[in-house]
Amino acid sequence: MQRRLLIVYLTLTAVILLATEIPLGLNLAMNNYHHLVIRQVSNAFSLASAAEATGGAAPDAAWKARAQAYSEKNDAVVLLFDDQGRRTYSTRPGTKISDPEWRRTLLGALVGESTVPLDYSFNISARPLFVAEPVLRRGRPVGSVATISPTTSLRSQVTQDALLLLGVAFVGLLAAAAVGIPLVRWSLRPARQVQAAVRQIAQGQYSVRATADRGPPELRELAEAVNGMTDRLVSVLEAQRCFVADASHQMRNPLTALRVRVEALEAVVPEDGQENLAVAVAEADRLSRILDELLVLANAATADGGSSTIDVRAVVESRARALSSRAEEADVTIAVQGRGAPAKCLPGALDQVLDVLLDNALGFSPPGGRVTVRIRSDDASVFVEVADEGPGMSAQEKERATDRFWRGRQPGRRSGSGLGLAIAKALLKAGGAELELDDAEPCGLVARAVLPRVVPATALPGRDRRAVSPDGPAGKRKPAPQGDAGGGGQ
Repeated sequence: MQRRLLIVYLTLTAVILLATEIPLGLNLAMNNYHHLVIRQVSNAFSLASAAEATGGAAPDAAWKARAQAYSEKNDAVVLLFDDQGRRTYSTRPGTKISDPEWRRTLLGALVGESTVPLDYSFNISARPLFVAEPVLRRGRPVGSVATISPTTSLRSQVTQDALLLLGVAFVGLLAAAAVGIPLVRWSLRPARQVQAAVRQIAQGQYSVRATADRGPPELRELAEAVNGMTDRLVSVLEAQRCFVADASHQMRNPLTALRVRVEALEAVVPEDGQENLAVAVAEADRLSRILDELLVLANAATADGGSSTIDVRAVVESRARALSSRAEEADVTIAVQGRGAPAKCLPGALDQVLDVLLDNALGFSPPGGRVTVRIRSDDASVFVEVADEGPGMSAQEKERATDRFWRGRQPGRRSGSGLGLAIAKALLKAGGAELELDDAEPCGLVARAVLPRVVPATALPGRDRRAVSPDGPAGKRKPAPQGDAGGGGQ
């Protein structure tokens, strides 16, 4: 927008400058020519008057010397004719009057007409200027004096004037640009403020509002429309969150009561129905878990982005210890690697994300396998990677893995709601972080939480920088391992 306005402004300025300077340049060129004509007519008249005083068409030596001096000084040709049009003297013998217009001018001078060619059109080809004045005796023409003067100097002067005007136009255009850039920025400031507010709202900062009390009326109306749309969006999201929370709360008690009643039937259900009874209890537990996950997902989607600084290493070790018993049951080892670095995240979000990623990794790892939680960092981000040795995911599965209620291949009797990775992604996104899924080598997946780093590595002393960047000597970062924490949602 700024570029377009500036281009339009400078184009209009250039058109105005050209519309002013082109006529001015033509006027200067014609004025220069008229001055040359008047000067040449005056000189020719002076020579004709001198010839009249010295004998008309038969000049004396003084007149010839004067004519020769004039010719050499002005690089011109001086010609003297008698009343019959015969040439009686020439400063450059052999000069011919072959141009029809020159001949008409000469004939006019021989009958007593003075030459004042002020109707001359602009001389593009720089033709010589021919001027003829009558030589009179007692008021009757007895001959004529003609001068042929070059106009190359006039053409050079016109060229210099044109270059000067172009230079003035260029300087004027630069001055217009110097003035126009701040003016355009000032004009677009209200639009930029609205743009910045919309960008923040799009990033989930729903408390931000566009400034609607300054700027042109059109932008104020736009800002009010954006604010109204944001208010309605917040209302819809809040209604959605309240509905999910209320539904989860209201359904939890009936589900608990239903589960208790179903378990109470164990004593009266025959042995061949015990399996169906166990399935009913498991489904009641699964439904209760889905309600809890929906509530977490709704809260994550409406989070206000209030991130705080966390100790990544401490959170990773805490969640690894919490899931150690689950790892022992699955015969899987959890290993933590790397040194931590301070990062930004929603309070408690990384804990929940690691619970999801570790639960998936443990569920998809084979007995005797290993789940590695790796912490890395670079100048801008802290990476928390959970790698398993499971079957991995195809490219299509990775694209859909964070969709709500999507469930991929489930090993054994594992069952999930399909909300785990969707919750992890929403929690990370609300805090300005990201979730990435890539293939691991030689097999399995790696789930990578990318968190904004608090202190850039380049701002730390050399020893501290090496401590928080364990990926290579002197803090040199290794290529990111490919992979993700296995499986679809938990």
